This record gives sequence, structure tokens and C-alpha cells, in this order.
Amino acid sequence: MGKLKESLAGPGYVILNTIRAINIIVFLDIIASCVVMEVKIHMLNGFFFFQAVTHAVMALITIILIITELPLFRNYFNRNWPLFGDEAGFLGLAAAMMILGVAVLGNLNTKEMSQDSLGLAFWRIVISAGILAMVMSVMNAVATIIFSHREPRVSARQVRIYGAGAKDQVISRTNSQRSLQLGIKREEYPPTYTPEPQRENALKRATKRLTGRFPIKISGPMRMGGNDGDTTHLQPPVHDDAASSHYSRNSEGVPFPEEAYHPAMRQMNAANMVYSALCFQVCVLYPWHHRLDDEFNKLKAEHLRLLQESEENRLQSLLIFFGPVILRRGVAAYRYLNASITSRPPPRPVPWGAERALNFLFIVICLYLFLSFPFQPYAPERNVLNLTKSHLSTSTDLLFNRLARVRSDELLTVADERLKEHLTSVSARKIYLAYGPDTVSNCEFCSTNSLYSYLIFYLSFHVVLPHLIHMMVLLISTSEPLTGPECSRWRGKFTLVGLFLCAVDLFCVFTQDALNGASALEKAGKSGPVGYGFYYISTLARPFVFGVVDMICAGVIYLSSTNRFFFAQPSSVEQLDQGMSAAQKMLQAAKAKFHAANVYRNTVVRDKSLKQRDDLYWQTMAVLEDRTRTGGTNAGINSGSSTDTDSTVMNNIWEEPEVVQAMSRTLAGHGGVDLAQLGMNAQQFVRDATEGLE
Repeated sequence: MGKLKESLAGPGYVILNTIRAINIIVFLDIIASCVVMEVKIHMLNGFFFFQAVTHAVMALITIILIITELPLFRNYFNRNWPLFGDEAGFLGLAAAMMILGVAVLGNLNTKEMSQDSLGLAFWRIVISAGILAMVMSVMNAVATIIFSHREPRVSARQVRIYGAGAKDQVISRTNSQRSLQLGIKREEYPPTYTPEPQRENALKRATKRLTGRFPIKISGPMRMGGNDGDTTHLQPPVHDDAASSHYSRNSEGVPFPEEAYHPAMRQMNAANMVYSALCFQVCVLYPWHHRLDDEFNKLKAEHLRLLQESEENRLQSLLIFFGPVILRRGVAAYRYLNASITSRPPPRPVPWGAERALNFLFIVICLYLFLSFPFQPYAPERNVLNLTKSHLSTSTDLLFNRLARVRSDELLTVADERLKEHLTSVSARKIYLAYGPDTVSNCEFCSTNSLYSYLIFYLSFHVVLPHLIHMMVLLISTSEPLTGPECSRWRGKFTLVGLFLCAVDLFCVFTQDALNGASALEKAGKSGPVGYGFYYISTLARPFVFGVVDMICAGVIYLSSTNRFFFAQPSSVEQLDQGMSAAQKMLQAAKAKFHAANVYRNTVVRDKSLKQRDDLYWQTMAVLEDRTRTGGTNAGINSGSSTDTDSTVMNNIWEEPEVVQAMSRTLAGHGGVDLAQLGMNAQQFVRDATEGLE
């Protein structure tokens, strides 16, 4: 966790300074809201003065907080207001912002500070100040937790000032203070008078605090007590220094034994030493070594057995827990698939919206596949280590001399010269293999001490931006105004697929190895040549994966839009729309038929000859129907001469024996006429005539 926080110091410089700018903007918003509330105070009685003073004090406190955020009077704040000093975090600032935000929003509870009294513009100023102050309070507290270090003690403010070098600044300042304390003499302190035991303990604590383990006294050479070469009478050196005598005794005053009397200081025969060493090795070390090997093999076998049992138990527990769920979901999926296949409608041509989406995806797929080819003009160039067959530890001059020989004019380009300035260490070359030349050469705020700074720069332009473009492609291909409802039903699922691809890509970037598949010597930079690197492979693989995913999406759209697969039953809203559309079509057809009948009737009525023939026809038909019903007994009583003649003729025709016999045979089914077919034809005629009138 400590290493992670140290790596965040570089990006933290940018993030914390951005938060500082937002804090100043929020403080200015609070001052503006205080001015608005100051102006809009209602003078109900004499106590309005205290309300005005409250707003003025809030504005004054906000101005002081703005000064604490600016690089002004830092020594004053470090000395007198350490809560806002460099060694403190932003918790004090967060608490102050939370109090100010709550106070500003609390003023909106009064009638004179309502939206109707202040007006919409002023009311927005006040409420935005309170909300932003509370939000930024939480952000400052979170930033303090994330960017502060315990060992060494580095505050978030120091990270905001020094960035990735905050740790070095704090360590150098601590060392300078420690050296200053070590240089202070005891005589420079004024004397203190305490009781005897307390004074001794205080003296020990002060000496330990000021000098630590210093001064260290090293004993001088030991003097021979006898003849030359006789080491049996070694005499320890005599120290007259009081400090040495003090540090050679323990807390009870008992002196430590002298090193001269240790057995290792005495001479020993060479044969005895060899014999002792061999005996120790044969009698002690050899059996002990064999016993350790046996114990280790037993422990290893037991460990492997336990691992195997745990894996089996884990698999069984997973099957017991997830088995019923998986089985139930599998059966449900099979039934749904079977029902979809059996109840699907007949295939249809591709709708216009789906055809437009398929054409768009075809163009995008061709573009992505073109970008995935390594020989296309926009493909990334192979890294210089692989291009020159060099390894990581190759010197910079030799590496770029080889690169110059590879170039067409045997001259380095401007990009090569810029890259040469950065590829001076093994860590920088690993970053180059992982994130590419653009990240190494063009990142202004990146440092090799903070690898996450390179990662942030690489993610923004080489990972997040391509995925945003791909998400835009998926959203356009499933937009209902452009591609119709057949494609828009897949919008949510395609969006989840795009987000999943982005998550997988981010995981690969965070867990990547610049020398993936290389040996240990190659990773250490002691052998070569270096492979293509993560940047080269990912840059070509990313558009290829996008193209494959878009091909799958296009296939899904084609199968679902033509009702070949993934058929979905229409929803209640769609069914209602279909019913309304059918009813509207029937009403339009009925309206057209009524209009045609009206035109026909107007034509007949306006023409005199047609009107007479129409009247004669209907009079004849009326008399005929009446004669048929009454059997001709009262025919022609109230009719004219011509009408009586026609009806008499018609009635006589129906009453003739041949006609009556023919009708009888026909009704009996012996006349050669299919009555069932005739009835069906009549029904079909009625349906056609009254179509849409139900």
C-alpha cells in the first residue's frame, strides 16, 4: 500500500492542484452567495444587524481559506496555524468547507431567501455554493487519505507542492533537522535543577534524544602482557574517557566483560581447528542436513496431498452450490430456445433500418481490419531494441548508432533524437516497450519514479479514446431514429459488450509485462534480442478485436431483423400500435368506399335518364319482392299499368311449372349446382363488399 501511495505522488500533483483550483472557485461562489444574502436581508426588526454580521463573517472566513490555498504567507501558517500548514492535510479545510456549505444551505429555509424572493439566478448562486462546498469537502477528505504517507510522514499538501519529489524533500528536511540536533552541545542548554532520580532520568532522555547512539568509543589496540607472540596475557586498553566508562556499563553499573578474554581471541592449533571442523560437520551438520531433507520431503508430500484434497473439496462444494442454479438456467435456456425456434415467424427481407446499420458496420469492420495489419501505413513501428537486435542493457550510443544504420539515410530522425534523451536506463526502456514512444517522449509530467504517471498518459490516448470511438460506433448502429426498432433492441446489450471489452483491455494494461514470454536473462537485460513488446502487440490487436466484435454484432442484427433467430415476441405497446395501425387502415378503406358510393349516388341523381332508370329498377324490385312474399294474390292493386304488366310477367315466370321444377331439383341437389360452393361465393362477395366495415 505504501508503494502504491508513493507511485500516486506524481499524478497527485496534478489532481491536487486541480482540486485546489476548484476549491478557490467554490470559495468565490460562497463569497458571492454571502453578498447576495447580505443584500437581500429583510429588515423586520433591529436584529437584522446580527444576521448581516453573520454573512460578513462567513465571507471573511472564506477569504482566509482562499489565502490558505494560495502560496502566500506559508511560514506564518506553518508557525501559527499548523492545521493549514504544509505538514497538515486537508481535513481542517474539509471541515471548514462542510460547515460553510451547511450554513449557506441553512439560510434557504427562510422566506426571504426562497426562490420567489431571491429570483432564480440569485437562488442558484446560493444553492450551488452550498452543494459545491459540501461535495468538495468530501473530496478534500478523500484526497488527504489517498495522497498522505505515514512513513516517511508526507502530507497531502506536500504532495501538492512537490509532487513526486515530496518524499525526498521531507527526508532531506528531516536529515537537516537531525544534523542540527546532533551538532548542539550540552553546554549550550541552560542548567536545570530537578530531584536526583528524576534529574538522572531526564539527563538520559535528553542525551538519547540529542545524541542518539553518539559518541561511539572504539577501544584501542590491546597490549601484550608477556613476550612477543604470547597471547595468553592480553591486556585490555585503558580508557580514561568518562564517556567510554559510562557506555561500558549497564543500567545497574555492572561493567561488561572485555573482548580480550573471549575464547575466540586466543590462539588455537591448526590441526585442532581442522579436526574440530570435521567432527562438527560429520557428527552434527551431516545428520542434521539429512534429517531436514527428510522432514522437508514429508512436508512437501503432505502439502501436495492437502492441496489436492482441497481442490477436490472446492470443486465439489462449487458443484453443490452452483449445480442446481446452472441446471435450472440451462433447462430454461433450452426451453426458451426451442420455443423461439418453433414459434418464430417466417423469414423476411432485411428492413431498411437494419440494412443501413449493416452497411455502416461493414465499413467500420473493414476499417478496423485494415488498421490491424502490421504493414499498413499507420501501423506502429517496431521498437528500436527489436529493430536493432539489441537487449535492454545495450548502451544508448551503441543502440542509436545501430538504429541510424537501419534508417534509409543512415541519419536519426527528430523523433529518434527525442527518444534518445529518454532511453537512458533499463526502467525507461521497459516503459518504452510497454507504453510506446509517444508516451515516453511527449509526457511532460511523467517521471521514472512514478510509473503510474506514464500509465495515466497512455490510458487517456491509447486505450480510453479508442474504446470511446468503438462505443460511439455501437451506439450509432443501434440508434432507433437511424436504424429502426430492429436494431435499437440490442442497444443495451451492445453497450455492455463494449464496456466489457474496455474492462478487459484495462486489466491487460494494468497486469501487462513489457517482456511477456521472455526468459529471466532477457528480463534482466543480459541477453537479447528483445521481442515486439506489449505496446506493439496491443496496438495491432485492439482494432482486430473491435472488428471481430462488430462482425458478431452485425450477424446478430441480421439474424434478428430477418426473423431467422433471436426473435422476440412483440410487447404490449407494440401490439397496441399494430392494432391501432390496422384499425386506421380499415377506417380509411371504409371511408374510401363510402366516398365512392356517395360519388355514384350523386352521379345518378344529377342525370335525368339515369335517375328514371334507377327509380324504375327499384320500383320493379320492390313489387317483385312483394309479389314473391304474398304469392301474387294482391299483386298490382295499387300499381300503375306498366308496373302491373312487368310484375305480372315476372310473377308468371316464377310460377311456371318448368321453373318450379328446376328450382325444386336445384334445392334438392339434383340440378348440377353446387350449393355449398355457391354459398361460399356469396359469403366471399359479402366479405369483399363490406371489408373494413366490421
